[in-house]
Amino acid sequence: MTTIINILISTVLLALSAVGTSSADSDWYFTADEIETAYRYQAYFGRRLHNPLKPNVCYFGKSEFTASFRGREFGAPCRFIADTTRHLKLMIEKGAARYLFPLDAGHAHLAIPTVLWERKYSKLSVDEVFPQILWEPELVALYHTAEHLAVHDSKSDKEIFQAKDWQAKRNVLGYFNGGPIRILPTRADGSADDKLEQYENVASFYFLAHRLGEIAFSVNGGAISLDMSFDEDYAVISP
Repeated sequence: MTTIINILISTVLLALSAVGTSSADSDWYFTADEIETAYRYQAYFGRRLHNPLKPNVCYFGKSEFTASFRGREFGAPCRFIADTTRHLKLMIEKGAARYLFPLDAGHAHLAIPTVLWERKYSKLSVDEVFPQILWEPELVALYHTAEHLAVHDSKSDKEIFQAKDWQAKRNVLGYFNGGPIRILPTRADGSADDKLEQYENVASFYFLAHRLGEIAFSVNGGAISLDMSFDEDYAVISP
């Protein structure tokens, strides 16, 4: 994940310098306006995720598509794509996320109940666990948003209030059984929870908005295109 963030931060600083703006005291946290500027640059000119999922068959009545993890191909449920895009759509509609890239929301932790983990998966390798858990009805995704939002850099009381409201919704739980998302309470220091009680983190996945993205959905009267991947590195530079 560090590689992704470092590459993206470099891209962000380039984008912000091009329009003559950047936070004065940080190259890791950015104001809401700067994040919006960086997002627009990413969506049109930024890099794409390496080896993005290509679930096109899911839109033609199929229940399974070919995915890959660490170079290994396997069958993944189309339900995963449908539920994930549902999560992202609801996160944006509820104000928990504004932009789908690592400065706001760019990854999620996949988890299953600890009891299920110990009974079925604890003795398996990561490569064996990962394809199987995507089919589990009890699978959940823990999303983090506002990952690089600098609340103190806002210029007005209104902006501070809006930024704090955004940050207060930064822990989001998504279900793969059709249930609604849940916005979880934040820690006292505002940091993100990276693990759920009575759940075991077993994998992560990544998503990144881009105009050439393989997956698209509508939200708030507009459309978002993005790539999604089970591998975390960047490799493709857009034309």
